[in-house]
Amino acid sequence: LHLPAMYPLVHKHHHRQHYPVRGYLDAGNEHPIEHAIGVCCTWAAVLSAVFVTGAHAVTVFFFFNIHAALAMLNHSPYDVKFCIPYTGLEYSVGNHEMHHRKFTVNYAQYVMWYDTKMANTFAEYEGPSPPKKLS
Repeated sequence: LHLPAMYPLVHKHHHRQHYPVRGYLDAGNEHPIEHAIGVCCTWAAVLSAVFVTGAHAVTVFFFFNIHAALAMLNHSPYDVKFCIPYTGLEYSVGNHEMHHRKFTVNYAQYVMWYDTKMANTFAEYEGPSPPKKLS
C-alpha cells in the first residue's frame, strides 16, 4: 500500500499519526479498502497454514490474539522491546514508530527481516532530539 499510485488514496490515512500513541485506535485507523485487503491477506495466510500444517483452532486463536496485541503495542507510547532467544526474532515498538515518522522505512510490522535482509529499508530508532539550550 506504499506504492506511489495507491499511497495517497488509501494508506496515507493511516499515516496521519506520526507518533501513534492510542493503541488500537491508531492501529485500526485505516481506510476501508486497506482493511479489506489486510483481512483477505491475513485469512489467506492463516487458511493456507492450516491447510498445510493442520493447525488446531486454538493455534489460530492464539495467532490472532498475538497479532492484535502486537498491533496495539506498535501504536502505543510504550517502549516495548524483546527478542526470542535462538530464533533471531526481535520486536521493537520503536521500529514501527520510525515507519510512521519516515514512511519509506521499516515496512515490516513485527520482525524486521524484510527490511534488513531483503529490501534494505531498515532505519534505526531515532529518539526525540534534545531541547536546544538558550544562550
